[in-house]
Amino acid sequence: MRISELARQTGVTTSALRFYEARGLLKVDGRTEAGYRVFGTAAVCRVGFIQRAKALGLSLREIERLLQEPPGPSEQLRMRHAIAHKLAETESRIAELEILRLELRAMHERLGAVDAVCGHLGDCGCWLPNQQEAELMAKNEEGCSCCGCTCPPDESGCCDCCGCGRK
Repeated sequence: MRISELARQTGVTTSALRFYEARGLLKVDGRTEAGYRVFGTAAVCRVGFIQRAKALGLSLREIERLLQEPPGPSEQLRMRHAIAHKLAETESRIAELEILRLELRAMHERLGAVDAVCGHLGDCGCWLPNQQEAELMAKNEEGCSCCGCTCPPDESGCCDCCGCGRK
């Protein structure tokens, strides 16, 4: 099939397919006499793999590394390792977003208070954290007392992510 057909079947633009080819992610099976690229049916699967890996958060560089390794029994282990890293990064980002959500909720409530006395936006005290927020931020900067991770610790100074069982 020509590149336009591959693009139609995969939903990927022809320029993206050319880019994948240039990066070595996609191989052309040959060319027509007129110079058009010809792809086999395996190209559809390859593009599908690239798109799914991208959707899971893998960069093109990471995908390249996975595809450059020789085929064999370690392929699944390499993919599992890459996914484990993405999972850890995602969980860390979620923890950061949870903290941000708490801060935003507190700020929203404080700014909506009837008795809030505000001056000019950059000079007013309503932007400063209250005592409870300052303590929460200090705890989060210290990290978990048992494993040092950046997950929010509970009252005992421990989180649930390290599996130590402390509460």
